[in-house]
Amino acid sequence: MSIMRKYAFTEGEHYHVYSHAIGDVALFGTDRDYKRFLTTLFAANGKRDISHLDRFPDLNLVSDIRNRKIDIGDNLIDIVGFCFMPNHFHLILREKEDGNVSLFMHKLLVSYAKYFNLKYKRRGHVFERTFDAKYLNGDNYLLRALAYAHLNPKDIKGWKRREHKYPWSSFQDYIGENRWGELLKTDFLLNYFDSDRREVRRFIETARNDNYTLDDRN
Repeated sequence: MSIMRKYAFTEGEHYHVYSHAIGDVALFGTDRDYKRFLTTLFAANGKRDISHLDRFPDLNLVSDIRNRKIDIGDNLIDIVGFCFMPNHFHLILREKEDGNVSLFMHKLLVSYAKYFNLKYKRRGHVFERTFDAKYLNGDNYLLRALAYAHLNPKDIKGWKRREHKYPWSSFQDYIGENRWGELLKTDFLLNYFDSDRREVRRFIETARNDNYTLDDRN
């Protein structure tokens, strides 16, 4: 998979980045798959590569990166939010330097695809396409994208109206303790609501009827 420059990402701007599994492939079939993708999400966000991810127990690597026991170098991008669904995922990212979003996504998708194909003894593409991205033009679109991503679990049986407890999104990190520390940049949304986490939750949950779509052009 080559590093694709399908989108022009601007330094300092936010983007809603997403990708879908190819065909009827279940992108995350087990908790271990979710944990591996989450680990790779943070491990890939550095200018230094980490080889042999399989040598690290799931999520222990994230703790070591957070506590600076493992140096991944400067972050490529800011991870602002995420949500992993059974067959796709959503990321809210901020570009830091030209080309970094594309490089980060390349590292993330290639690493997970290798893990996935090895585990499930398959070959070929795992993702439908490299990735898609929507430019979030201003605070309003950024807020709506964060709400949209965090409410995605409503489509999973048993999670509607319980999205704030879904383990594979950053929703709970905005309304409670941030599990990932500086690895997840929650400043914008929290500052917007004067660090009132109850208001953050209220905003997200009242966005259920918002007409934000991935096809919007701003």
